[in-house]
Amino acid sequence: MDEYQHSLFFEARELTDKEKQKIWRYFQKKRDSGGGVCAALESIGGSIYKISFKEIEDQERVLQRKFHTISLPSGKLDLTLSRTNSPQAPDQPLTQIFTKTNTKGLEKSYKIDIFLMYYLRDNPKANKILQKQLDSIGCRVELNFDEEEAMVRGDIEKGPGGAFGASEKWEIQVDRVFIGLTENYTCYHVLDQKQNKMLLQHHSLETGDIKVYKETGYSVVVGEIEAVKEMLAVIENSIPTRKEVPIVKNKYKLVEEEFNREIRAHYPEVKIHSDHDMIIMEGNDKQVQSGANKLDELIKKVMEKRVILPSELLTFITSSDAISKYEARFQQSHRHPVSLEVGSCLVLSSLSCGALDEAEAALKRDLSVDTVMMQGTADVSLDLDTLKEILNKAKNELNCREDKVDFSFITRTSETSGSEVRIVGCNESVKRLKAVLQDFQTNQVVTQEVLKLPQPELVHCFNEFLSLIGFKHKKVTIKTSPFPNPCVHISGPRCHVQEVMDSLTSVLSSIASEKLVLDGPGAQRYFQTEGKVSKDLVESSYQVLIREQQGVNAKEVRFTSPRPSMAQLNSKTVENVAVNKTTLKIAVGSLEDEQMNVLVVPMINKNLTSTKIGKSLLTKAGNQLQTKFHSMAANFTINPGDVLQVAGPPSLGCSKLFFIECLPWDGVRGRSVQALKNGLKRCLDLCAQQGFDSVALPVIGPGVAIKYPLGEAVEVLTDSICQFGSSPSSSTLSHIHVVIKPGYADSEECYHKVYSSLSRSQVLFRSIFTDLDDISVTVGHGVKLQVVFGDITNETTDAVVNTTNFVNFDIDGVCKDILTVAGPQVKAKLVGAHVGRGQILATQPGSFPCKAILHVSGQKDAGVIEQLVCDIIQHCESSGCKSVAIPAICAGAGKMDPGVVAAAIIRGVKRGTSSSPLHCLTDIHLVLIKINVFLEFKVETLQVFSTAVFNRVPAPQLPYVEQKSPSSVIADLSILHTSFTNRQSVFLILGLWRDDVKAAMKNLDDLYCAQCSTQTFTMEQLNGLSQNDITNLKLLVETECLYVQSGQSCLTVSGLKDGVNKVMQMINTSVHGNLRKQMTIREEEDLYSRVAWCIMGAHCNWERLPRTANHKLENKDIAGGIVDTQNVQWNVDLQKMEAVCRITRHTRMLKRLENLPDFTVPLYWENMADGENMKRFPLQPSSAEYKGVKQGFKLTSNNTVLKIERFQNVHLRQGYEAQKKHLSHKNREQGGAGEKLLYHGTTLENSDSIMKTGFNRSLAGQNATSFGHGSYFAVNASYSANPIYARPTHDGTQLMFVARVLTGVYTVGQSGLKVPPPRNIHQPHDRYDSVVDRMDNPSMYIVFHDNQAYPDYLITFK
Repeated sequence: MDEYQHSLFFEARELTDKEKQKIWRYFQKKRDSGGGVCAALESIGGSIYKISFKEIEDQERVLQRKFHTISLPSGKLDLTLSRTNSPQAPDQPLTQIFTKTNTKGLEKSYKIDIFLMYYLRDNPKANKILQKQLDSIGCRVELNFDEEEAMVRGDIEKGPGGAFGASEKWEIQVDRVFIGLTENYTCYHVLDQKQNKMLLQHHSLETGDIKVYKETGYSVVVGEIEAVKEMLAVIENSIPTRKEVPIVKNKYKLVEEEFNREIRAHYPEVKIHSDHDMIIMEGNDKQVQSGANKLDELIKKVMEKRVILPSELLTFITSSDAISKYEARFQQSHRHPVSLEVGSCLVLSSLSCGALDEAEAALKRDLSVDTVMMQGTADVSLDLDTLKEILNKAKNELNCREDKVDFSFITRTSETSGSEVRIVGCNESVKRLKAVLQDFQTNQVVTQEVLKLPQPELVHCFNEFLSLIGFKHKKVTIKTSPFPNPCVHISGPRCHVQEVMDSLTSVLSSIASEKLVLDGPGAQRYFQTEGKVSKDLVESSYQVLIREQQGVNAKEVRFTSPRPSMAQLNSKTVENVAVNKTTLKIAVGSLEDEQMNVLVVPMINKNLTSTKIGKSLLTKAGNQLQTKFHSMAANFTINPGDVLQVAGPPSLGCSKLFFIECLPWDGVRGRSVQALKNGLKRCLDLCAQQGFDSVALPVIGPGVAIKYPLGEAVEVLTDSICQFGSSPSSSTLSHIHVVIKPGYADSEECYHKVYSSLSRSQVLFRSIFTDLDDISVTVGHGVKLQVVFGDITNETTDAVVNTTNFVNFDIDGVCKDILTVAGPQVKAKLVGAHVGRGQILATQPGSFPCKAILHVSGQKDAGVIEQLVCDIIQHCESSGCKSVAIPAICAGAGKMDPGVVAAAIIRGVKRGTSSSPLHCLTDIHLVLIKINVFLEFKVETLQVFSTAVFNRVPAPQLPYVEQKSPSSVIADLSILHTSFTNRQSVFLILGLWRDDVKAAMKNLDDLYCAQCSTQTFTMEQLNGLSQNDITNLKLLVETECLYVQSGQSCLTVSGLKDGVNKVMQMINTSVHGNLRKQMTIREEEDLYSRVAWCIMGAHCNWERLPRTANHKLENKDIAGGIVDTQNVQWNVDLQKMEAVCRITRHTRMLKRLENLPDFTVPLYWENMADGENMKRFPLQPSSAEYKGVKQGFKLTSNNTVLKIERFQNVHLRQGYEAQKKHLSHKNREQGGAGEKLLYHGTTLENSDSIMKTGFNRSLAGQNATSFGHGSYFAVNASYSANPIYARPTHDGTQLMFVARVLTGVYTVGQSGLKVPPPRNIHQPHDRYDSVVDRMDNPSMYIVFHDNQAYPDYLITFK
């Protein structure tokens, strides 16, 4: 091993492994053998063994021992080690070899230390003693340095005893000689490097009796034992000691000189040097220790004194090198030096108490701190930059000398202005720098003075005035101010400010000024515009300033409010009603979560918790709401229909709560309906009066407390909102939210009823949108994903997905609806079909309006559903389908959690559209029929696809007002009249000389007079002006600053020529333009009565376009587009009958209707040929009209709609409209005609008769006459779908009419009635309009007049 390089050898018999191990452990132990870390024992051949040590010191200690005895199991083993591997005779002792060669001679060899052999060789004295001892016994010795042995030979005959007995005595005597040799001499191995160094440096230590042998890394001292010991002691004492003593520099400096004297006198051999905060002493150990004790003794004599000084002085002493200066000074002036140290205070240190006192007095006498206040003014701050520059210059000059100084600025915390300058340093320098500051305050400090102006107008032209007088002064700043009085603020160095003040005061006191009053309109306007160059020329020619006189403004023309004439009032038309700015929203959620200004809440008997809504609000708001409610309720008497106003607690996020006192349902004409109407109207009016921006209203009534029929509750709420929307006060309310709480059995029906009712009145509002509006988002590869709240059987996509378990096909839900529409052929393919888990069964669509139906089973497993959606997308792509409709798989009949289903389907859409390119599929519709399911899909879609946007929210639109027909009457011209004072313009002229001012006044007057003109207009010329023309003329008069006087037969206009000419041009243009407008308007009105152009509205209903747009479309004047009733501009393509919005780029359909001479065609009808009185129109399943009719049907019926036809019968509709007009007039105070959409089940035979002649009461009695002999109509489609009324045909289909019915004012019917009963027994001819089965929540209406019902649609269902 390379690391074990120091080997020793010994000879022994053959050793076992255990014996080798024990010998190795022996040499490992320093206390036993002197050894240390060593390698394992090695046999190098024969009986020779090697042991190798890591360190040479360990090797040498082992050699120093003469014998090594090791106890082994077989007995003791004596070893003698050497540096060489020379063999020894195995039969001799390990320490010696004895050889007997013959009978006459004796030999004996001794293994002795090689260094002892060197010593015997080099020391004659020792060698002589050894030879003498051996001679005495007849021997001689030979030293064999190669074998490291001494060979002793002797003659037996000469030795004592003779023969063999003599040889034994001889051997004993020789052994005694060599034992004595080893006992008298020693070989000491010096391993310590310091001792080795001393041996090498001091050769004097080596004498004749002591020899030193140098080896690599160590030395060997050989000699008599006592002499070697003495020499080693000398070496030990000669090795120098190093001691490090920590010190405090300041204190050490004080004792350094005395300490050095002591060391030189008593310990001259000790060397001293310093290192940072440490004193290092080297030398004899005893002397070094004594020196350290002396240093400690001296430092303890140092005394300290703490001097409290201002912090500024302490900082100055540290930064200005004052410490070294004063220490040097005290060194010279005092017997004992003084040191300075700065901390929280000044610490003086010295060996003398007197020196400390004298140093303290000197410091306090020499150093000082002074603070100088630099005063500014309230408006002008000090020029600190200049001051700092001056002080720095003075400081640098002073600091060139021994006496240093410094300064700093202190910001004052008080409200007064100014700064403080703190000066610190030597007294003399502080005084000189303070003198510099005082000089600056006297002459250089910035100050401000105020100079009053004799003319207020100089405030706005003072710079021009300074230029006029040739004033220049760069060392001050001059600013004008009109408050509190016209003045000039002069700021700058104090000496310069005073100089400028004196100069300006003198000039202003001698200035000449005059006022010029120009008696005519528009003078100031002229000299501000085209006459400005002339005015500037006058100013420069006469060395004057011309300014308008403040307080007189020629533009202040007073107008009186116009009073419209009777002709103007009578010219108003119905189309002049503007759309207000209110936005309607149907919100799905809880009222307490709405963040609106006002929340409307129902209550009964002034009880906060009488309704579920009140309880929910209390749960969220807590006792704070209850306290506020009871506090207000205790102070007021509340009647039904009254509103209790309660301040909204912060937890609800609203400003007010309006509690409506309600009554439980007591019939349509009971007190409860009227109370609720009054309360709702009061709430909306209060919002407008109190300036609230938003309000949230629930559908009040259909709960368990008030018990309204759902339809009646919706009707009362929506009617109240629409009536408010048509009132002028609605413009103050921006947002109305109708809140529908999800999770109830009738939530969907409630939503559809509210949406349908409000959509019919959308023209009254800016826009209508809901929480259930479609969501549209672009997903992977440009595919458009739409989340739709609706019925999947209304979809017209290429592919439709049907979710089924392939077992039960008649359970109400998506599967039943799709298969009913598709027909029995499709259902037959599913019966018995074997479809594996996660597989798709594609079939023909049958009668369903699509290309293919994809039947799947979700297995009620989210993983299966997700994979199915991916597979559906890939199937559509591979089969060429561009669009697909997917329901909420397993969320209906499967009863899975809608949130889990939504997450799975959305994940499937994301994976399916991003995993591989899609070239065919462009649209995916997720169609959801339940509110809670739609909301889950909406949340999931918005989380996964953050770019989702609402699709059905119409863009905010500005209100549109159809322009009135211009009145061809003479408007009230007095509104143009201007007073005489408004004609005057006053100018102030300032100059240095009065003659120049007078000349400038005359020149200015001449310039104005040359620009004036007057024109008179007769009443004949003004006869064609409209009120709008007069308003525009009024604006022109005001703009041009003209003077107008109207007489009985004329109108006189005076002023600048350009303005008068513009008035004349405007009058002529307006007269001719109005004539052309009147002709155009007459044409538009005539066309409007004959032709109706319509546009598809935002909620998929036809809206009639205004007269102007109607006229443009009919005459194909569409180059500039058209404008609808909401002021939205559209580009038109008449070939496609489409219009494109210029802002949103949305496309809408157009339609043209021609009215019959005696009949106005309803907007949702289609055109009918000449002479055609009746027509049936099958509705397209994709149309909004079809979906709306179907939606109403599906609210109460689970039957599947197969077909819907619109019925257009001109004669029947004419009779119906006439009856509607009659009932509206008759019941104008009781709610009008009461038109409702109701249902009437029928047979195939009766349907033809009804379509031709209408509902014939003479046929009454075929099914029932429990409430009279009239035509019966049901509120719910489910009732009319009963096979008793809608008798199935041979193929199982049934028929039902959706009829428009005029219910008017009604009462409970009874058997035998042929006409409604009288309303009043005293007026038998004033009868009710219809009868019902019950007054509270009627389910059936019966009419007795054939024209009171019109068959609008015919539904074929199954």
